Amino acid sequence: MKNRPIKYWIIVASRDHVQMGVAGGFAQACHGKAQPLKRMQEGDGILYYSSKRYFGKEDKCQAFTAIGRVKDEEVYAFQMSEKFLSV
Repeated sequence: MKNRPIKYWIIVASRDHVQMGVAGGFAQACHGKAQPLKRMQEGDGILYYSSKRYFGKEDKCQAFTAIGRVKDEEVYAFQMSEKFLSV
């Protein structure tokens, strides 16, 4: 880990996408854009807020749904579904 102050990030994502990331051990943000994730560094904190339960639907969640730490700085693409590629 680099010698710098820890930063804390809040990511807004649907609860189902958060759960996929937790199960797969990865973070996702900004509809698949890599640049926001590249700003995160090992040891940083992440807090997920989900306004919706499911991506593309109106079911409200309005809760914090996950908390964690960045374990490394590798950014890579992940196929969320047939129509959704997250970087």
